[in-house]
Amino acid sequence: MFDVALLVEPPGMVNDAWGRLLAEYNVQRVDGATRNARRAQLNLARGALPEEVGAVVHAIAEKFAHEVGDQRLIQAALATWQQIEATYLKQATWRPKSMFAFAIASAKAPAWQRPPGGFVARCNECGGPRLNVEGDLRCDFCGSGTLKT
Repeated sequence: MFDVALLVEPPGMVNDAWGRLLAEYNVQRVDGATRNARRAQLNLARGALPEEVGAVVHAIAEKFAHEVGDQRLIQAALATWQQIEATYLKQATWRPKSMFAFAIASAKAPAWQRPPGGFVARCNECGGPRLNVEGDLRCDFCGSGTLKT
């Protein structure tokens, strides 16, 4: 349910998945004027309004408490929502750092130097690399006279 709530785009509005969840639990949508005021006040980057999320939590708790037969579950669910509401808002208002700032910082970084092209000559006997390109093709590791590329 929280995943569906956080995936609401544009922020503070109602997308299809969130609308289905509101309808499934008979939760009334927040009116347009209140919605716009809360969106501006909270500065959401994504997600549904916390009032609607809390109402869905309450509705789910009521349904579960009714099926189980223990009304104390409703208060437990509401207490849990009060504890995690700040975390929900933190996730809903988080914005990534500016890509422009990242681009400027990376432009000032020293350019990556491509290693020189070529090949590695290896010994047929031990597989050791040829350490220099000057001189004969004798292996410096095992002394064998034949190298391969």
